[in-house]
Amino acid sequence: MGALLSGSKSRDYAKLVIDFDNVKPSSKELKIYNEVQVILDKCPKILSLIQDYKNCTNLCSKAMSKPNAENEEKAFTALLNSVQSVQAFYVFSKDLKSCVPVLLGELSKPEADAKQTMQDQQALVKQLADILNFVLTFDQIRMMRPHLSNDFSYYRRYLPKFASHPDIKVKADEASAMALFTARHCPMMVSLSSATSDVLAQNRHVTNAMSAMANACLAMLKNKRFESMETNKYVAKAMVGAVILFDHVYPSGVFYKSPVDIKGVIKFLKKADFDTVSLLATIRYSSKHFKDESTPRGIVDMFED
Repeated sequence: MGALLSGSKSRDYAKLVIDFDNVKPSSKELKIYNEVQVILDKCPKILSLIQDYKNCTNLCSKAMSKPNAENEEKAFTALLNSVQSVQAFYVFSKDLKSCVPVLLGELSKPEADAKQTMQDQQALVKQLADILNFVLTFDQIRMMRPHLSNDFSYYRRYLPKFASHPDIKVKADEASAMALFTARHCPMMVSLSSATSDVLAQNRHVTNAMSAMANACLAMLKNKRFESMETNKYVAKAMVGAVILFDHVYPSGVFYKSPVDIKGVIKFLKKADFDTVSLLATIRYSSKHFKDESTPRGIVDMFED
C-alpha cells in the first residue's frame, strides 16, 4: 500500500492534454474501446428514463387509504411502467459492472507509468470519463426522485395479489434482487465502486488510475486547456467522479494522505467560473470517508467557508 500513497499530484500532469472532444481510438485500444462503447451507447436512454421517471405516489396512497379492487389495480398498472424503468436501471448497472474491469484493467498501471498510460490511451481515458460523468449524473437525478424506492416497495407489496397480471415483466425473485439497488441514494456509484473493488483485489494499481484521472483533470482545468464551457464542466465532473470512486475503494479514503490533490480539487471547484455547487456537495455527501475522524480539519473547513 505504501507505493499507492506516494502518487503524483496535479502538478505532475501540467503538460498533459487529453483531447476529450475529438479523441479517436488507436488500433491498440480498438478492441476494448468497442466492447466498452456498446455499454456507453445505452447511457442516454438510461438518463432519459430516470429524468422522465413519474412517481405513483398519489395512486398508491389512494389504494392504501381506500383499498378496493379498482384503486389497487390502477396503482399496480401504473407501477408496472415505473418498475420497468427501474429494471432498466438495474440491468444497466450490471452491464456497467461487466465492462469496468476490462477498461480499468487496461488503464491501471504502476505509478511510474500512469501519466504515460493516459497519454497513450486517450480514447480509453475518455471512456472512463464518460462512465464517471454518467454515474454522477444518474445519481444526482436519482436523489431528486425519492419516491422511486417507495414505488418499488408498493410494487413488491401488491405483486402477490396481481401475480397473474399479463403485463408483469419483473417477477418476485428479480424484484427481491433489485430491492437493495432501488434503496440506495447513489446506486450507480455503488455498482461502479463494487466493480472497481473487484479489480483492485487482482490489480493493486487500480487506485493509480483513479488518482491519475483526478489529478490530470485538475491540472487541465487549472491550466485552462479547454475553451468550451461544456468541456470544462465535463472534465470537472470526471474529476469529481474519480475522487469519489477513489474514496470508495481505497481503505483510508481520499481525504487523508492520499495521492489525490483533494485540496486542489476543492479550491478549484470553489473558484470555478461555472456552477460547481452540486459537485462540491457530491464530494461532501457521496464520499465514504468525509466524516471520518482522520479527515483533516482543514479540509472540512474548506466546505464551511
